[in-house]
Amino acid sequence: MSRPVDAWLEALLERDPNRIEPGVERCRRITRDLVGDRPAACVITVAGTNGKGSSVMMASAICRAAGYRVGSYTSPHLIDVRERFLIDGEMVDADALVRAFERIEGHPDSDALTYFEWLTVAAFLVFAEAGVDVWVLEVGLGGRLDAVNALDADLALITAIGLDHQDWLGEGREAIGVEKAGILRAGQPAVYVDPDPVDSVAQSAARLGADMLSLGTDFSVSADCPNPDEVEQPVFGLVRGTRVTCLPRPALAGRHQWNNAAGVVVLLQHPGSPLAIPDEAVRQGLETVRLAGRLERFVDRGRTVIFDVAHNVEAARTLAEALEAKPAGRRLAVFSALDDKPIESVVQVLADCFDAWWIAPLAEPRAAGIGRIESALAKAGVDRVNREADLSGAYNAALAEASEIDEIVVFGSFHVVGPLRARLDTRDNAGH
Repeated sequence: MSRPVDAWLEALLERDPNRIEPGVERCRRITRDLVGDRPAACVITVAGTNGKGSSVMMASAICRAAGYRVGSYTSPHLIDVRERFLIDGEMVDADALVRAFERIEGHPDSDALTYFEWLTVAAFLVFAEAGVDVWVLEVGLGGRLDAVNALDADLALITAIGLDHQDWLGEGREAIGVEKAGILRAGQPAVYVDPDPVDSVAQSAARLGADMLSLGTDFSVSADCPNPDEVEQPVFGLVRGTRVTCLPRPALAGRHQWNNAAGVVVLLQHPGSPLAIPDEAVRQGLETVRLAGRLERFVDRGRTVIFDVAHNVEAARTLAEALEAKPAGRRLAVFSALDDKPIESVVQVLADCFDAWWIAPLAEPRAAGIGRIESALAKAGVDRVNREADLSGAYNAALAEASEIDEIVVFGSFHVVGPLRARLDTRDNAGH
């Protein structure tokens, strides 16, 4: 009798989901045995530090609008592991995921796979079985040695690069850029969309002979658009040489999403792309794209609540920019983080955005100690800090103090947003 998905996950979690063993050979060997040398689909790989999930979802939505069947793979998940595996925007059937797990288990080398590698190979199997036209795959860590890079992508996207996972990827953005550029291949159409680009990505592309287009050099975005009547909702301009295309601002909140959208569109419409993506599909995809946990707005018991998974300095700056418009009342923070994140720098960036903070430890092996979080807030000059025993207590306390004109922002990690967002009935509360 087949085990359900939850039972499989329990077994996989015993492998330690925090275990990292960089290298693609394990995945490449098992993928080749179970899927073949190359899938029949167009493979799009997305690496970077910030904007990967948003870019995967925008690329998927645009490709669906163009008439393709699309499988998308992202990580981590907020609530249900099947969030990582979407086909045409919907979570995969549990039975399909179980079949993939069973096939992996039957391979003689499956015991060598880490938790993330197991899930990555499962994504390949699920998408191959479904026969989708396009696979859009988010790199989990780095690029060069990430499990997703076991497949040679037809199209590659590198988003903004920041300081994260430095123990594995190296010190400094230039070193990290080399790792991210590991998804590039000779002759491959690629796009690098970073408002503060590092030289190492362009150098890697040149050395490999990748056909890479870059933000600021080959294309740009503008708030001005010569023909705004082309699109009903607010627009931005995608500038490619002398051509300016008016596009709807993405349904994902934040000015930074214009760059992410531009990178996706330039990649999908790259002269070397095997896909046919008309402008109308681009517009439709940007208008309909959805992604949980990114500046996502809800109403809970009459109080506005914003969820954002920001957990590094660049993402914190993006969140701070999005919070520049003040609410009618106060803005309250519910925050925690993992110990390997730059908590002090994140808190410093966001200290002035909030009138009060509620903090609690995460129920995770890698959780930061509550003392470290308190110390970071004190050093940032925050004097209104409320310490609770757990996340639920922190959220409930903030909600109890908030008035109807206040705003609560829940952020710091997927492990913060996931459990608290799951408490809300999103069908009744969602609003943007």
